[in-house]
Amino acid sequence: MPSADDEDLSLAEEELSPSRTRSKSNSNLNECDPRGDLTLVASKKEHDGPSKVFLVCSRTLARISPVFDRMLYGSMAESQSKNPTNWTVNLPEDDPKTLELLLHICHGKWQNVPNLLSIDDLFSLTMLTHYYDATHILSPWTPTWLASLPQPPSTDEIHLYKLLWISQELGARYTFEVTAHRLIMECPGTTPHADLTSALSGALPDLITRIDDIRPRTIHAMLTLYANLLDLLTVVDEKPRWCRHASYMGPHRCESMILGSMTFCLTRAGLWPVPEAEEVRDSVAGLHRALSGLVIHDIGRVGKEGVDHGACNPRGFLRERLQRIVADMEDPLGEEDRKRVEAQGRKMGGGAGVEQGKEAC
Repeated sequence: MPSADDEDLSLAEEELSPSRTRSKSNSNLNECDPRGDLTLVASKKEHDGPSKVFLVCSRTLARISPVFDRMLYGSMAESQSKNPTNWTVNLPEDDPKTLELLLHICHGKWQNVPNLLSIDDLFSLTMLTHYYDATHILSPWTPTWLASLPQPPSTDEIHLYKLLWISQELGARYTFEVTAHRLIMECPGTTPHADLTSALSGALPDLITRIDDIRPRTIHAMLTLYANLLDLLTVVDEKPRWCRHASYMGPHRCESMILGSMTFCLTRAGLWPVPEAEEVRDSVAGLHRALSGLVIHDIGRVGKEGVDHGACNPRGFLRERLQRIVADMEDPLGEEDRKRVEAQGRKMGGGAGVEQGKEAC
């Protein structure tokens, strides 16, 4: 049975322990590890609220993250303090809420890990784990998180790009390729480049540039197709005419009907005069629907014995060319992009369970 002196000594040791000392000096302390030897202070300026202070195990972080290993046990400025009871590292660029979730995962406090995360929260978490080279630790939750993410509407370009980053970082190739396809086909591309860069914290710079380049070039090709046909419908007699039954100095009734019909339809679609690509506020898919849906009229058969001008109607020609333009559109994803997401899939445990039942495009 311990003596009174033993009990007094035990209480004194508890009072002087690093954990107890920190707890007394900082009531805002979050104990990720009650026996921790390191205090982390997260105080990102954009965070709404006060800084957060975490008591953690430095060795746990070093085992999980090579970045923390170099930071805490390498030659970096944050390496261990000479005073073992006051080893503190400031992380001014880390969001407190996101860091707290990562530290819960690192220290095995899985009861504090949510089953569902929003796109914004998962984006912040994967950006943080990417920085610390610790994304692999998220693998037990990855299938559930990915399956529960909502599909952003095509007008929400920022959240689609965030989903693109998430799928790349978690090795989800199917979602990665589908999202890239949606960005280039369904998004109008009206979000300013600076806003995208800011919202994405600098992620995916090459892909944003590629998509921002391919989208207007594709729209330009589609509009040029119609502009060139309109020019053909107004040529003088010395040049080849659109009408298949045209004769030198003959009537222009066929071209006039098609020209008037196209002008009327383009006006109703908000595309007359034919705009420049940068003036179009629609997506590639939206413009394709609008153009392929134009109802173009022709003069048909002229009289009982006259020739049939139905073959002069450019509707089929235009639709076929539109399909070809979209089919020949450059893929924004290069071989390196696909290799990167496949490598991440292997890091996450082979990638087989990340998106069960889904095949990459």
